[in-house]
Amino acid sequence: MANCNKCLKNIVHDCVKLTCKYCNSFYHKKCVYGNIDDDHWMCFSCTGTLFPFNHILDDNEFKFNLFYFNNSIEYNRLLSLKLNPFLYDDIVDNAMPKNLFKPNCVNSCNYYFDNLLDIDVSFSDNFSILHLNSRSFNKNRDNIEIFLSNLKHTFSVIAMSETWFKEDQSNLIDITNYNLISVPRKNRKSGGAALYIHNSLSFKLRKDLDLIQHDSSVNVIDHSESIFVEIMNSKCKNIIIGNVYRAHRTDVDSFNSDLNRCLDVIANENKHCYISGDFNLDLLQHENDLKIQNFLTNFFDHNMFPLIDRPTRITSHSATLLDNIFTNVFDKKIKSGICVSDITDHYPIFQFTDSISLKYNFVGSTHGRSFTQRNIHSFTNHLQLTNWNHVLNEESVSQAYKLFIDKLTVLYNRCFPIKAKRVNQSSNRIPHKPWITTAILTSINRKDKLYRKFKSSPTDANKRLLVNYRNTLTSLIRNSKKMYYCNLLSEQKHNLKQTWKILNDLLGRKRKQPFPDCFDINGTPTTNPEMIANGFNDFFTNIGPKLAKNIPPTHVSFDHFLNNIPSPQNSLFLTPTDTNECINMCFS
Repeated sequence: MANCNKCLKNIVHDCVKLTCKYCNSFYHKKCVYGNIDDDHWMCFSCTGTLFPFNHILDDNEFKFNLFYFNNSIEYNRLLSLKLNPFLYDDIVDNAMPKNLFKPNCVNSCNYYFDNLLDIDVSFSDNFSILHLNSRSFNKNRDNIEIFLSNLKHTFSVIAMSETWFKEDQSNLIDITNYNLISVPRKNRKSGGAALYIHNSLSFKLRKDLDLIQHDSSVNVIDHSESIFVEIMNSKCKNIIIGNVYRAHRTDVDSFNSDLNRCLDVIANENKHCYISGDFNLDLLQHENDLKIQNFLTNFFDHNMFPLIDRPTRITSHSATLLDNIFTNVFDKKIKSGICVSDITDHYPIFQFTDSISLKYNFVGSTHGRSFTQRNIHSFTNHLQLTNWNHVLNEESVSQAYKLFIDKLTVLYNRCFPIKAKRVNQSSNRIPHKPWITTAILTSINRKDKLYRKFKSSPTDANKRLLVNYRNTLTSLIRNSKKMYYCNLLSEQKHNLKQTWKILNDLLGRKRKQPFPDCFDINGTPTTNPEMIANGFNDFFTNIGPKLAKNIPPTHVSFDHFLNNIPSPQNSLFLTPTDTNECINMCFS
């Protein structure tokens, strides 16, 4: 029994099949489209070998696929599909001077492999953003976490589009060392936008910048999901971060109008700004599409330029630039690029801005006690050798307890002294999951090589090899994860607290958030502890008076409501407890 080379399913004896006259491979007839001559039919692989680009009509796509037909995947040679809006005179001339808009601060955008992101940057000296289209975070969560843990850098912000979160589900989605802010798509599946902010950064939500301002008095066109936050920075300007997902086949004119309103507000605040997202507008077609021109003009009019200039969604028949990061930062050196990954059909994109003087709130060192076996043994010996007679001979219980605690504290501090510990920067990175073994990491690297091979030579044989290996690897990772948690639950089956901790981790429930450093007191952000404490005191002490002000005045006395209630005949009375009752209870 043969398998179909298209769907990889068995071809049963009563099924209509096709046989290639050149390589004798088999296909289901339903898997092949178009008018077919059964006697002289040629399969996809043979057609691609003899006439590799016969299906391509666009010249740029023809050059792109011609490049793909080579043995290597050197993406920096995709010059024919590079966005260069700075040569687009109609936009630039109307927006700003060419010499000012020329992006000397931006290095060329190149392609990088996810585990080879060899960029010499430091987390504490740079501001960085990673954007990826997740196409259901729940579905691709394992692959996304493996991708993030393989990266050599810790990103300040991770932006995600097409999260497919539900309104009651976003608090269950957690990434280590990050705080989540998300906006799901209302009343529909798919869509959604989210921002993961590193927990060392202080920020506040900016709902006034949302592209869609929901107002019951007007009809709102839900063309997109957007979320904006402002990162507080005491060293320099605050940074506004936005993430936008524009749904496919929605009204572009309405989207551009709302985007222009948002950019007007940002421009008036004189702050650094980065807006990432999947806009579902192919910027490579800006010369042929007026709506895309208006989209770019919106950003150019507000002194913002795109950091990604190469295709971010590449298939066997198309290459489009749908994802991007726009910024108004001109005076810093910026490194941007595209990660080649098979998580979804959109490649992740990133940017690093050098020396932006951002204040990270993690401490360079921490203090703690060292409970080594040597210290514990020393503490035990000191307890045994200490003379406790002065404690035992003390007649006052309170004084004896005080002497005991004082002596014990001295011994404890001597054996377990508080020492400063340097915090390793790698502790800010997303760790590998414990079920991802070294062997599995090797298999993931092998899968990535097969993916690159398929992209460089997209034949049916390479696709089949990739799909089979990827499916096997996915099953292996799932079984490894299942075995890990089964063993963990088995070890902690008598510890209810640890069991629930394991279950919460398995369900991805959000960990307890750290106490924020910045509070909004009467509309003014502050980090002063005294002002924060006074603000809490004022809030709680004024709850009663504020509620009382909202109660309408009345001239009716409370006695009016008691007139029709009869007086109680019997009252509740408790007999006082005496010494004899306590003694009788002890001997009973």
